[in-house]
Amino acid sequence: MANIVYSGVPDPSASTGGATAAAPSAAGGLFQMLFLLLIFFVMMYFLVILPQRKREKEFKKMISEIKRGDTIITSGGIVGKVIDVRKDTLKIKTSNTTELEVAKVYISKVLKNKDKTEENSKSSQEDNKE
Repeated sequence: MANIVYSGVPDPSASTGGATAAAPSAAGGLFQMLFLLLIFFVMMYFLVILPQRKREKEFKKMISEIKRGDTIITSGGIVGKVIDVRKDTLKIKTSNTTELEVAKVYISKVLKNKDKTEENSKSSQEDNKE
């Protein structure tokens, strides 16, 4: 009759396995926390890292395809025609007499030369006739 519980609270001196029951719950909490962190990392990878890598690939491709005669727009809003392509910079002509040297990393958009796009459309029309 020593283990009789009054008012719903067990006698602390009667229980001997209280410390062993708390250890598995702590390990379970740690596992849940690691699982949530793993889910968070996977979500961040697919929502942030993967799209950023895709944008970087597209930017590198755009920069590598720039050639003389293309029209570009810089991140500062300057529009110019490419007159010289170098390793890390481009020389552009913005008006009749103004030439600027711009780093390739500051190119925001490349507008292909209109003459070349017209030639491509004419050649594709000729191919369709044959």
